[in-house]
Parts: sequence; structure tokens; C-alpha cells
Amino acid sequence: MSEVSAKNIGKIAERIVANEFEVRGFRVSDLNKDGQSANADLIAVGLGRVWQIQVKGATNTAKDGPWWWVEYGFCNQNVISRKGPMFNRKSSFYKADIVVLVAVRSPKDYCCIVLTVSSAEEAAQLNLDRDYRVPTKRVEPKKPYKVWVGLDPRPKENSIPLRDTERQILESHRDNWSILYGEPLIS
Repeated sequence: MSEVSAKNIGKIAERIVANEFEVRGFRVSDLNKDGQSANADLIAVGLGRVWQIQVKGATNTAKDGPWWWVEYGFCNQNVISRKGPMFNRKSSFYKADIVVLVAVRSPKDYCCIVLTVSSAEEAAQLNLDRDYRVPTKRVEPKKPYKVWVGLDPRPKENSIPLRDTERQILESHRDNWSILYGEPLIS
């Protein structure tokens, strides 16, 4: 099994998500062809719907063990202090409807969490409450960095209510591709 490097994880995760949409009858376009697009990476059209999709990839290596983990992206001080959202931060024509968190070991071995932006935001805010909105041991504010969570409890891991709730949200959206078949939005 080939490992995926952190350098190309974004493109690999986007290709995985595009493939998942295409196999379900959608036509997918990459919004990052000419540089980074704000708020959304892909646009998918089909089955009477148009989806703008933000993809967040995380390289899960063999050394991580059998456990999957996903990343919401990087937070900033505005997100930590509740002055802005984790997703759809920029003022742009593009505004993600769907967030797909992709844990990738290889292009054939991956796990997708498929959420509406509101569910992704709810899970990310629980993570921020637990990990960033509490002071360090030196009673200093934490600095912005990657926001991530393991999807499965590890042996002897203590239960933390905020993490448990976050994991419940994510688990209920694991491979939740049925979200794509809601009421038609276009005619």
C-alpha cells in the first residue's frame, strides 16, 4: 500500500471526492484550477442539484495505526474568539454547501465524512471549545494551528464529553453520500 505525502494530500482528497460525486451521477469541476478558490474546492452538478464542496484532506499513515483522523483545516484568532466561522470565512461568490473531511492512507484506502456546512461547523466548534478556547498549562491562550480529531477512541483513552459529542456527529456522517439526494434545488 503506497503512502500519501502531506504535499499532495489536498489534490488527492479532492480527486477522491470528485470520484465519489461522479460515480453518483454528478459532473464535477475543480474550482482551484487557476489558484486557490475561496470557500469551495469543487462544484458538482447533477440530479437537479448544484453543490459547492469544500474538501479537507488528512494524511493517515501506517504509523497512525488502525485509527482514522480528520482535519477541519487551520483556525485563526477570529475563529477561536468566535468572531468568524471555521468554514466559508471569505466573502466570495463561492460558498460551500457541503464539507467533506477525507482521511487518506492511499488513493484506494480512505474514509470520508460528508457533512452540511452547518454540521461541519457544529463539530468544529466543539473541537475549538475543547482544544483552543481553554488556556494552556501556563494559563496562556493557545495559538492558532490545525484543528483535527481522531474518529475512533484509542485504547485507554479517557472520555471527554465535547470530543465524544463531536465524534458522534462525525460518525453519523461517515460515508454519508445520501445527503446528496435531498430535494432538488435547481430546475
